[in-house]
Amino acid sequence: MSAGRAVPPAYPGESALRVAVANRSRGIAVALSRQPGFVVPAAIVVLMVVGLAAPLAVAVPALLLIVVFMAWLAFLSWPVLGTGPRAMRLVAVAIVAAALVGRVGGWI
Repeated sequence: MSAGRAVPPAYPGESALRVAVANRSRGIAVALSRQPGFVVPAAIVVLMVVGLAAPLAVAVPALLLIVVFMAWLAFLSWPVLGTGPRAMRLVAVAIVAAALVGRVGGWI
């Protein structure tokens, strides 16, 4: 299947927004899946260290990138997840968002 071809909803009741985001994200998701297994987690660790240790002008974009990436992955995988994995994804996004708020607020 080509990266540009639209895919119909995979699950009953799936919203048009989720289908559109999944269709637009396919190329990026395929590119990420072709990377060695350590690349994405290593990039997240590096961005998190930068987000917690670098000056604010560098930290905020690094943490924002992690929050957006994790939220995007959660959004794409949401229909196939059970309650536990959904909760874990929400908690993970909330932790990084809290770190972002903490950095901006000067608490971290």
